[in-house]
Amino acid sequence: MDLPLAVLSYLIGSTSFPWLIARWHGVDLRGAGARKLGGSDLVRVVGVRWGITGGLLDAAKGALVVLIAAALGLPVETRVLCALAAVAGQMWPIFHGLDGGRGNATGWGALVALDILAALIAAIPLAAALALRFSVRPRPRRLVPLASLLTFLVWPAVIWEVFGVTPLVTGGIAMFLLILIRRLTAGLGADLATGTPLRRVLLDRALFDRTALQEKGAVPI
Repeated sequence: MDLPLAVLSYLIGSTSFPWLIARWHGVDLRGAGARKLGGSDLVRVVGVRWGITGGLLDAAKGALVVLIAAALGLPVETRVLCALAAVAGQMWPIFHGLDGGRGNATGWGALVALDILAALIAAIPLAAALALRFSVRPRPRRLVPLASLLTFLVWPAVIWEVFGVTPLVTGGIAMFLLILIRRLTAGLGADLATGTPLRRVLLDRALFDRTALQEKGAVPI
């Protein structure tokens, strides 16, 4: 049963709610804003309310596949597999030419469904970064993506500290690696074509989810 459920989870993850919302407003999210299929880009294109809605729906995808597996009485290993499949679908969606979002919202939704207490602890650095983002002038632009990446490391670390190595810890590390791989590889060719040194490109992408095109002002941040 694991394989069919993983495929279903991937297909659910491949459904981009931000893209659907943008299309409903007459906008193709692939060619607008930062050209990412995510809630943050939806905020730029159609406004905060719809951006938050798209982000929450993307998060719901990650939670949904875990809850389906749990409702069927399947073990934690299967729940983790479904979570990873949904995140992979968000990043490499079959419905959008295998070029989707960064997987953050879907990943967070899955983490909450898998272990809500660990997710609350992991959210602390992100909450702090968001607070600084909206309270400090000039507004810091790199803290939030760095803190976002950190949440995917804190979550398995919290579980490991209490229970040792478990399927949740292994799955959390795998999800972190998926997030990192997506950051490093999405549209990499366009960045390299700018002539920016490879080390700088990879560092900005890994830590700050910032492309060379964004650094040069060709694409909005």
